[in-house]
Amino acid sequence: MKKLLLILFCCLVAASAWAGEIVPKFDDGDALVDYTAARDGVANPADIISLNPGSSITFAAKFTPSVADVTEDSGPVAVIETGGTTYGSGIWLCNGELHYAFRANVSGNNDRTFDDFAFADGAGAVKMGDVEAEQEVKAWVSLDLNSGTVLCSVNGVKRIYYLDTYPASTNLTGNQSVSFLTNGSIIGGHMGGLNLSSEPLLNDGNVWGMNPVPGTELRGQIFSIVADPDLMANDPVPASGSVNIDPDVISEVSFDTAEDPENSGSQNPDVTGHFVTFYQGANGDPNLDMAPLYETFVSAAADPITVPINTAGTFQIQLGQEVFWCVEEQISGAPEGDPANITGPLWNFETLPATPAAVYQPEDEAVFAGEQAVLEFTFTSKTAASSAWYKEGAPDTELLESDPDIALELAQNGDEYISTLYIDNAEVADQGYYYCIASNDAGDTQSDSASLAIKRMIAYWPLDGDYQDYSGEENHLTPYADPIPEQWIDGVEPAQTGQALDTTVNREAAAATDPFIAAEYTDELTISAWINFPGSDDYPAAGHFRGICSSSSDNNWFWEIDQRDAGLQVNAPGYNPYSYANLSLNEWTHIAFTSSADEVAAFYVNGSQVDITDPGRYSINQNNTPVYFANNDGTIDTMIEAKFDDVRMYNYALSPEELAGIYYDVTGEQICVAPNAENLQFDFDGDCTVDIDDLAAVSLDWLNDMLFPAEGE
Repeated sequence: MKKLLLILFCCLVAASAWAGEIVPKFDDGDALVDYTAARDGVANPADIISLNPGSSITFAAKFTPSVADVTEDSGPVAVIETGGTTYGSGIWLCNGELHYAFRANVSGNNDRTFDDFAFADGAGAVKMGDVEAEQEVKAWVSLDLNSGTVLCSVNGVKRIYYLDTYPASTNLTGNQSVSFLTNGSIIGGHMGGLNLSSEPLLNDGNVWGMNPVPGTELRGQIFSIVADPDLMANDPVPASGSVNIDPDVISEVSFDTAEDPENSGSQNPDVTGHFVTFYQGANGDPNLDMAPLYETFVSAAADPITVPINTAGTFQIQLGQEVFWCVEEQISGAPEGDPANITGPLWNFETLPATPAAVYQPEDEAVFAGEQAVLEFTFTSKTAASSAWYKEGAPDTELLESDPDIALELAQNGDEYISTLYIDNAEVADQGYYYCIASNDAGDTQSDSASLAIKRMIAYWPLDGDYQDYSGEENHLTPYADPIPEQWIDGVEPAQTGQALDTTVNREAAAATDPFIAAEYTDELTISAWINFPGSDDYPAAGHFRGICSSSSDNNWFWEIDQRDAGLQVNAPGYNPYSYANLSLNEWTHIAFTSSADEVAAFYVNGSQVDITDPGRYSINQNNTPVYFANNDGTIDTMIEAKFDDVRMYNYALSPEELAGIYYDVTGEQICVAPNAENLQFDFDGDCTVDIDDLAAVSLDWLNDMLFPAEGE
């Protein structure tokens, strides 16, 4: 995740340079909406236009919150928002802190947190800053999807956030209704980027209208443009927000000159020098009442501009120190503090703490039973250090080498340490979350927790006259009525697969397991099944029937068949179905799909991979729910009438070769594992091999050309 860039202006810009009352350099006349009193939004007629392209939007608000507004801790208090239940965003006051929340994607679970930069799940939120009761607030925030940047300001204190993932543009105004503070309540459907969050202060079910101090000035605005952060000193090194800077190594900082507003990417030609000031941080913010640590002037030069520090002639840096620094761009030789100068952001970085500092966190591990699992934690310590590993539980348990399957190692290279946990002969009982505690004379540092999973089959239903799970995991199916003899038929290849289940002769043959977490610790899943689908004659004219799914909720994964065209689709949590193939009717077909930890889904028909998604498109959630077989909600109303055989589930993503092997073991047929593979682009005859026959096909057109003019003319 990219680091937060904290921007705080060192001094105020002269009022004459601020065209907008709230947003500097903005013309208030350009606002799409401009309200001077609290109001509830309406969608018809629309309060705001639909932005096209939906790449940029700015919210601005001036208000004076009451004590009740600032201390409300049960839910978000409305400031200004636009949108409805699916798309929208806005500023909210959450227990005394302003936050910007956005939802701009139908897919994903939208379970945002206060620092949520992963736009891929359809939602996010960022902290803007604190406010105080009965003190006027001027706040604004700009979302720029051209760069994935959120720039915000609270009473002149600015922050920049960089989103990890984001679309080029989206629907930024939703249902085009705008609420500003509101008249004491939020009308249903006005969510401003809030919904489906487990964080109460970011959940639309808990929202409050604001009750500002009576008689104070109010103003709420929305613009289709964004504030530009590049017209001041930029690109600091160390990057603003950097941590664990070694004071024994750092000897300079650097930055790039403010850009020319008339020529993006070039230095502002009016900059003749740089006034650079360093401050000691206090409680995470600069204490500007203190004397600066160090001040210097650097003449204009080619970028990057470097400034020596951490010397006897400048100032020296210690362990556990936070340093803030500011660059004021000198314009045309003006003195420091002149209104013509461009005062830039106050950047910050932190040095290594006296306690151990994390460098690389442990990563999730998944191994097969009997294999060795390895977890590592890399940290830095300026003094002698030790480490210990723990498994989470009630209580947490320290791992000791008295256990014959446990080995611990601490390797040192200068100030860097690598603590390694080895677990031999890993088994299901070892699954769980592990963390490391590094210690030195100054104290302890705990690593992040990493999961250990045992990759295995988690359900195997041969359907040979019973509903038992033969994987050893005890995930047996329970039918909705007693079985009848007629529902058990010959399988795909009776000698190989035994019997099969026919739900066309017994609708009550649908079944479900007790609740379990299919992708526990792995975030991966494979489902493999043989199915013989008769077609749509006996079905309604429209609808889908789910074959194997994790509860009926659209927020879970499911695999379903469209009885109208025998179309197969798999759903990602948040209802984001992906269609990939159509079943052949009245014949046995092997189908499978996998979901990997990098959120890639792959789909297989008769052992061959027929489609694969882009990373981030598909995920498996961790809900503890029943797995429904041949239905989707514990009833027979949505069951599939078809024949099923040899159904398997794994808690990891099988490879194309492994899935081809499942098909081959039944049919004995040699198949093309991945017909769309890049290295088969010259397989012209479709036999899954690039050979002499394909070369012969190319030679038929040898020396044919379409050049104009022809050679020699």
